[in-house]
Amino acid sequence: MTSETLDLSTFDTEEFIACARYGELPELQSLISTYLSTLPPTLATSPQTLTTLYTIRTPSQSTALHYASANGHLPIITHILPHIPPSFINATNDDGSTPLHWAALNGQLEVVQELLKAGANATLKNSMGRSAVTLAEQQGHLETVQALLGSYDPEEEDDDGAEEVEGGASGSKDVEEEAGASAEEVAR
Repeated sequence: MTSETLDLSTFDTEEFIACARYGELPELQSLISTYLSTLPPTLATSPQTLTTLYTIRTPSQSTALHYASANGHLPIITHILPHIPPSFINATNDDGSTPLHWAALNGQLEVVQELLKAGANATLKNSMGRSAVTLAEQQGHLETVQALLGSYDPEEEDDDGAEEVEGGASGSKDVEEEAGASAEEVAR
């Protein structure tokens, strides 16, 4: 067993998140490779090192997966997914939103489908009590709503004892108030 620890102070976290946000897969891969080349071989070849890098969070607890999902960067998402623990697909940020929430909010149908296939939970609610299906419905992303509803277990109930599918697609408040950010803010 090695006593070496991973020093992230030399890893450019902001650039990593920006690459995910803007869909720059070659740059993201280069950033990872360059960082790995600075590590001792035991750390550079450890799968845990990649997991640590791909699960880095911003100060608001958002992840590269959040930003890639919001902006529809499927190649980034399919690159990240093999390197994260299965439960990380449902990682929440400070607003309680998952990558699926952000993809649904912006109508990223292919991303929503990929996240669902990878095990994303469509019934999770953010801190405003909104599920991904509610956010998609509020923005008029009907195909995304259909994909999300297709993943629901009709017997699964939310915290209030009401079926999510029945109550999820209602509501008329402004999405900024509901989700903590507008679709445009998330996509920036």
